[in-house]
Amino acid sequence: MMLRMTGTLLLITGILTAGAGIGLLFPRQIVASFLGDQAPTSTTQLLARHWCLLVALVGGLLIYAAFHAEIRVPVMIVAATEKLVLGGLVIASPLRARPLTLAVVGADGVMAILYVATLLSR
Repeated sequence: MMLRMTGTLLLITGILTAGAGIGLLFPRQIVASFLGDQAPTSTTQLLARHWCLLVALVGGLLIYAAFHAEIRVPVMIVAATEKLVLGGLVIASPLRARPLTLAVVGADGVMAILYVATLLSR
């Protein structure tokens, strides 16, 4: 059953992940919401934009993989790695006290676990 739903899983989680692209337009708000920095420097905003782009690209790959089974395994490995590492970094930092940030890495953790479960059920 898990393998039958892989395309749907990738499409839904890809759309959610690609949503990080909004930070390209609103880096100041992203930094304030997730990091708590109300007056980010231009360097911090540049890094936030870059991070948002990279995460949105992972989301784009997940969406693409939803319709192209031949690339699903490497895309799920990359996405699970990105999500689990971000979660680990947040949990190991003071950012774990920020509810919104914790909710995002929690959702990412669930997505990563679903990817790993799907890969192991092959």
